[in-house]
Amino acid sequence: MNLLKERVEFLCKKRSLARKDLVEGLVTQAHFANILAERYPFADDLAKLIAARLSVSPEYLTHAALQDEVTLERAEEIFTRLSQPVPALAETDVNELDDKNDALTIELTTALMKAVYYQQINNGDAYEYIHRTYLHYYLEKFGREDDPDLPIPLKKALFLYKIQHYRSKNQYFEALNNSQRLSTLVEKGSEIWLTVQNFLMEASVYSKQYESAKAIYEQTMQYVYSERLYHRLSGQHLAYSGCCFAMGRYEEALLALSMAEAHLVYTPSPGDLFPSIMNNRIIMLTHLGELDKASDEIARFEELAQQETDEMKQLLAPLLLIYRCEVAFASKNWGLLSQGLSLLASYPLTEDQQRTAVFYESQLALSSDKREAFIEAALSCLPYFEQTQQTMRLEQLYETLAVASEDSRRYKESALYYRKLVYLLRNK
Repeated sequence: MNLLKERVEFLCKKRSLARKDLVEGLVTQAHFANILAERYPFADDLAKLIAARLSVSPEYLTHAALQDEVTLERAEEIFTRLSQPVPALAETDVNELDDKNDALTIELTTALMKAVYYQQINNGDAYEYIHRTYLHYYLEKFGREDDPDLPIPLKKALFLYKIQHYRSKNQYFEALNNSQRLSTLVEKGSEIWLTVQNFLMEASVYSKQYESAKAIYEQTMQYVYSERLYHRLSGQHLAYSGCCFAMGRYEEALLALSMAEAHLVYTPSPGDLFPSIMNNRIIMLTHLGELDKASDEIARFEELAQQETDEMKQLLAPLLLIYRCEVAFASKNWGLLSQGLSLLASYPLTEDQQRTAVFYESQLALSSDKREAFIEAALSCLPYFEQTQQTMRLEQLYETLAVASEDSRRYKESALYYRKLVYLLRNK
């Protein structure tokens, strides 16, 4: 990848400036093409004139292709810092990282890692903005290449970006491929290496390579114990519990969660992992029909939430209500579900929580034989659950929509939903 050429083309595109207009009266297009191809030197006086037309400093052009030791160390530092688990990062610190740098290696690494961070904290506005104003151009240029010829820190940032992108799209074969590539570039035993092992395990499970997933877990745990990396034990057990649950090994999944909680004493910030442990246990118990145990865990979580700050209480309140609604739905307690939905309406909700609330509304309407209200609500939330591939929600929606369509003599629609349901169950 020719970094100077890419930066100049990006700046021209951003300003809707054709290259012939950029060099008009200064140098021939052929000569400038040779400069961008690094066949001719970029004279300082010409760089100043070109930079002025692009409204940037001359160094922003002449230093674009820098890959010296200082540049690579800075890019590596940014990658290492922003590849830490999200709780270890402050959003203000991430936002304050300079978006511009004379060296494109540093600038691109920063942008990719910021995008990874914004995606992890569900800051959709910041994520969309950095793509619209910057990343889309560069990703079109090199983001799809199998083996981009990039400096190592930038290559690592690109692989991590792709992993998170494909995970968000549930494209686990691609996530697995990029996890394997990144794993070869990071130091064994580092925090990012351990994180990548979890990515490998997760992607292996969802691409139905179960034995591979278990082998990755066992090898990683062996390394964690041998190197006394006890602070990662809870995180490893937590990741493995999710994989076991996806494989249908429910008892093993719950045991792994108990191990994760037991090892929190080794974790520097146990409060960062504990909510995830509670969340997974409640979801698993509810799914398994152990509703009394799920309700006990919800009550335990609610009690612990009262000890948190007001801001954290505000964030946890709708989540705890969702748990209550899920238990009410699982037990067909429509009165309790209706009450929970009324309370949810008073809180700001994430997109997932909003769609989940609409799902409950659809099932509540169905229970009262309000067929049209059910169909309207079900069709409203269906695209979201299809996009995020939430199998349990889709099973319920496809089956109930198929029956409702059949009862309304919409036989083509009914057949479509039955086909989708069969496909979903076959590939579960």
